Amino acid sequence: MSNKAITFERKTSEQRRQDLIDAGIRCLGEGGMSSFTVDKICTQARVSRGLINHHFKSKNELLLCIYDSMTHYLVDDEPALSAREQIVSIVEKSFDQNSFEKSNLRAWLAIWGEVATHSKLKQLHENRYRHYKEKLVAALNIISIERNLNLDANAIARQLIALIDGLWLEYCLHSEGFSLDAARQDCYQFLQAHLGGTSFRCTY
Repeated sequence: MSNKAITFERKTSEQRRQDLIDAGIRCLGEGGMSSFTVDKICTQARVSRGLINHHFKSKNELLLCIYDSMTHYLVDDEPALSAREQIVSIVEKSFDQNSFEKSNLRAWLAIWGEVATHSKLKQLHENRYRHYKEKLVAALNIISIERNLNLDANAIARQLIALIDGLWLEYCLHSEGFSLDAARQDCYQFLQAHLGGTSFRCTY
């Protein structure tokens, strides 16, 4: 009978934190807030209860980190991107395979349901939404100047965000026949209608 050595995967503290964040997202996606328990999160992450307490002061802190991680992905702060590329990046990331899965969308719905009654989450949501919208408004204003357009960048940004959120909800409720390409095209057609000029689509 051969004896095989048991190997353990060494991970940094940051990797362990991300594992717990990813596990929390999966729990939210599977059963909403009722599944967002320390036991279930630790089972998903395959770690002991002690580890989650080591990395997060509380389950509420983990929830805040999850929301921050999910929203940070959508808005690229890379300064090298042009105004048009920044808008395209938001649309593409909103409907890519990394974020546009039912489990992730259900996690979003679970978190949004907590915003109204969770003061710290509400504050984080307002800050991230403001940053998200300001990023779009700034890019739209640059395009408006470049193309000599007279447009309400604030209204267009608000409407684009609402369109993306609405498409996410449609997929959660009526996923049959839903196409990621069609969802992206809906967003680009909306932008094209307001901005004209070069077609809005991913070219990088």
